[in-house]
Amino acid sequence: MNWQTWLVLGIIAVIFAAIVVVSLINKKKGKTSCSCGCSGCAMKDACHKAKQ
Repeated sequence: MNWQTWLVLGIIAVIFAAIVVVSLINKKKGKTSCSCGCSGCAMKDACHKAKQ
């Protein structure tokens, strides 16, 4: 592979890593990507753990 291919792959890898990091940070802060509300969501228990 030539250097241009490596450059494009590197840029894509950095973008992917940034998306994953932002997603993890938002999850730790309690933010979700769901915009429709949680009352009817099948995964609401996974996003919002019950407080004990």
